[in-house]
Amino acid sequence: MIKFFVRLFITMAALKGADIFLDNFNLHGGLFPLLWFSLVLCVVNWLVKPVLVFFSIPLIVLTIGFFYLCINALVIYLTTLVLPGELSATGWGIFLGSVLVSIFHWFLTVIFRVREKN
Repeated sequence: MIKFFVRLFITMAALKGADIFLDNFNLHGGLFPLLWFSLVLCVVNWLVKPVLVFFSIPLIVLTIGFFYLCINALVIYLTTLVLPGELSATGWGIFLGSVLVSIFHWFLTVIFRVREKN
C-alpha cells in the first residue's frame, strides 16, 4: 500500500514537472485536481495501456520503440477525456508532456528506489 502512494506521489511530481517546463501543457487547479488527475492516469495506465501496447506491437517494433511514446501520449489524452478541464494542452503539448512525464517518472522511481515485486 505504501508503494502505491509513493508511485502516486511520483506521478503527481512528474505531471507537475511537465506542467512547469512546458508552456502548452497546463494543469489547472491546485493539489486536489492534480491528485485526481494522477489517480485517473494510474487507472488508465493499468487498464487501457496494456491493451494498446499488445495490439500495437508490430508498430512499436517497426518504429524501434517510437510508437510507445505515442501510446503514452494517447493515455494522457484519454485521461483528459475522462476529466475534461483538468489539462489544457495542444497535441504536441500532450506528446512532449508525455515524454517529460515518462522521463521524470523514471528518474524519480530510481531516486526513491521503487521496484516491482519479483
